Amino acid sequence: MRLRNIEEALGDPSRWEEAEKQYLELINEHCKTDGEIKLNLSNWVEPANRLATLLYLMGRLKESKAWCEAILEAKPWHVGALSGVVMVCLKLNDEESAKKFISMGLANLSAEMRDARKAWVQRNVDVATQYLLRLHSSNAVYEELAKALEKSRESTIDGNSSSWQ
Repeated sequence: MRLRNIEEALGDPSRWEEAEKQYLELINEHCKTDGEIKLNLSNWVEPANRLATLLYLMGRLKESKAWCEAILEAKPWHVGALSGVVMVCLKLNDEESAKKFISMGLANLSAEMRDARKAWVQRNVDVATQYLLRLHSSNAVYEELAKALEKSRESTIDGNSSSWQ
C-alpha cells in the first residue's frame, strides 16, 4: 500500500523529492539487517527499483545506475532493473555497459533463441537456489543457537548448571 501511495507522487515532479525520501525509508525498513550498515536488497527490491526509475526521471543517471546494479547483484533476473540499467547506460552514452547488460537479459521467445532463453532461466534458477541454500544454512545456525540457549535456560532453572548462576 505504501509503495502504491508513493507511486501517485511520480506524476508531479514537484513531489519527486518527497517520493525519493519515502522510497529510501521503505528500503531502510525492509532491507537493513540488525547492526548492518549495508542493505540486503534480496529482502525486497521493488522500492529500490522504483527509486532507480525515479532517479532516472530526475536526471540523476549515475545514482540510478548504481541502484540498478545493486538490485542486479541481489537478483540478477530482475527484468525491470535490467531494462532500467540499459536505458541509463544508453543515456550516458556507455555502449559497452549497455551491451553487457543487454546480454544479461532474457532472450526473446523466437525458436532461434529458445536455447538461450532456457540457459538464462537455468542460470538464474541456479543463482536463486544458491541464495536459498545460504539462507537455509544461516537459519540452521540460528536454530541451533536457539536450541542451545533453551537447553541452558532449562538446566539453569533445574539447578543443573552452576555456570549460569
